[in-house]
Amino acid sequence: MSRIVAHLIVGRNEEPFLGPLLESIADVADSIIVNDNAPDPSPHAAVLAASRFAREGRIAIDRTPFTSFAAARNVCMRLHEERGAGDWVAFVDADEVHGEPVLRVARNLDCVPLAYDFVDGYTWHFFQSFNWYAAIDRRMMFHRFRPGLRWEGAVHEKLAGLSGARVALPYVYGHYGHTLEPRRHAEKNQLYASLGEPGFEILRDDQLAGFDIRAYFAPMYPELIHFGGHHPPAARETMQRLNPRLREYHAITDRVMQSLPAGEKLRAVVRKANYDQRWRLRALNPLARRLLSPPPSP
Repeated sequence: MSRIVAHLIVGRNEEPFLGPLLESIADVADSIIVNDNAPDPSPHAAVLAASRFAREGRIAIDRTPFTSFAAARNVCMRLHEERGAGDWVAFVDADEVHGEPVLRVARNLDCVPLAYDFVDGYTWHFFQSFNWYAAIDRRMMFHRFRPGLRWEGAVHEKLAGLSGARVALPYVYGHYGHTLEPRRHAEKNQLYASLGEPGFEILRDDQLAGFDIRAYFAPMYPELIHFGGHHPPAARETMQRLNPRLREYHAITDRVMQSLPAGEKLRAVVRKANYDQRWRLRALNPLARRLLSPPPSP
């Protein structure tokens, strides 16, 4: 069976979904390499130490300071190469949580033809709510490891050194980073802007304490789609724990979405159908079906 090593970077902020992420991939990856670039004391230390990876001696943690997203990921790549760690890399972020199908994919990676270097899934990008998402985007889940691979770009980094084909699976998992406090979203935009990639309106430090949430997120609300599915099991306890803390912010999203004109609501229905068709049709690919099938009995 192919060896799989997860690569993860975590920064200065608390990551409420870090524990659920680690639990959701504990049986997927043989080990995990973490670049924890938060200042001391790290807000992630306790969660990392409590993970199954740590309890079973399957974790390596590096504390190289952050300079860019590519540099942070290249720390993991260097450690992977030094350790001869594995055939595949599981590409994960601290604010995403997998469902059970990812384990079937991991156990079937041996069947991926050598012409393929990437296995992709899709993510729900939940936005200021656990009931609304902004998009279902294709997302790299696994890539082959070869010596000399490097990430490039300060933000929205790209992997250089692999040129094989990609296969996309009819599998969707959750991305929860944008469900947290609006201030956190604004601070992330500040960071991206400092690295040369502006997104939303960039607020000054003195504006972060009390900005108009509805006005700030106004461009996003018409893009949201109601979620009628099931969240990954590993995420549900954390969602329940976060609900009191996030209730007032998520309620704003609910009120705005309920007040949208009928035309905007109809547009959301059409967008949902387009997204659903896009990922569900991946089941027509025989390799995609094979990767999601139960592995043969020994």
